[in-house]
Amino acid sequence: MSNHFYHLLATWLPLKDEANWVLGAVINTRGSVYRKTGALMLLSDAGHQLGLLSGGCIESDLLLQARKVMALGKSRKVVYDASDDSNIAWRLGIGCGGAAEILLHPCNKQNQFLHLPTIFSCLQKQQACNLHLQIETAYASFTSCPRVFEQRQHGSLKQINGEQVLSTLINPLPHLLVLGNGVDLIPLCQLALVLGWRVTLADQLLNAHKRENFPAGITALNLCAAELDNELLQQIDGVVIAHHNMRLDAAAITALQEKEMQNPYIGLLGPAKRKADVLACAALQEAQLRYPIAGPMGLALGGDLPESIALSVLAECHAKIFGSSALPLSALPLSDMRANEETATHAINFPMSAVAER
Repeated sequence: MSNHFYHLLATWLPLKDEANWVLGAVINTRGSVYRKTGALMLLSDAGHQLGLLSGGCIESDLLLQARKVMALGKSRKVVYDASDDSNIAWRLGIGCGGAAEILLHPCNKQNQFLHLPTIFSCLQKQQACNLHLQIETAYASFTSCPRVFEQRQHGSLKQINGEQVLSTLINPLPHLLVLGNGVDLIPLCQLALVLGWRVTLADQLLNAHKRENFPAGITALNLCAAELDNELLQQIDGVVIAHHNMRLDAAAITALQEKEMQNPYIGLLGPAKRKADVLACAALQEAQLRYPIAGPMGLALGGDLPESIALSVLAECHAKIFGSSALPLSALPLSDMRANEETATHAINFPMSAVAER
């Protein structure tokens, strides 16, 4: 199961009335930690652990702390500090060396399940939300907002109307549009689903036999790019054009350039020479393109099988959607690494004990 919060909510919703639940949220970090401020997960007294707030090091202890929240009916803060040998994080063997403060809130009918069902409805419409969790009381509110994948740090502590609040951005799934129906696109769709993305496959030559070759989790449309709904295209974050037909690729590029979209990644099958030929067929020049086209698409990862090409293409697409340079982390300047490590971290004094109760 993907750890994207959309998928966690999709799993949680049918179970929300069958167990007692707690929402866990990272509200502060210091140094190197696996998840940053704003990361969320759901835990139940039936043993469910939906999501991760670490690399898997602290979740078993978090479940014990969550059960205390359910028993007492009030929120709880837990601190895991790997630099303190008296802290439970040391005994759990956490190796990141940093510290994280985690808030555990009851999530039940009394507090409207912290509005999570409504937030899920927004995410289904590709609408992002800001969830505002009150730190001192187990209540929440939310506001809808544009989706912003570029920022790695999704949460921050704020003062709102005199209350300390964790505001965390919850994005919908990245939505990939694949134009074509070749067998080489099957691993591309499969890998995108593994990433937790939403995938739409569209091709005017798509038939039932060809559809059977693709994974069940995608949406398949027997349409060309020009026939796609404007509302759908507004939701698209990445496009792969791979008809294996120059005329169809040219028609798709022409149609997309005329649509209102949210500056998606667009990748085109084939080498640079083919891209030039496709643009000529479409009577377009590079400088005229409203949305840039990557051609050849993908990163230079090596390998020539469909699975390797799928990884290469999705890596470039992922970097564009999330605003990354796609450079190796080891090649980044040390100052950038430190800034990334400390992103939106608040200066706090972590308590020496593992648990700070209100």
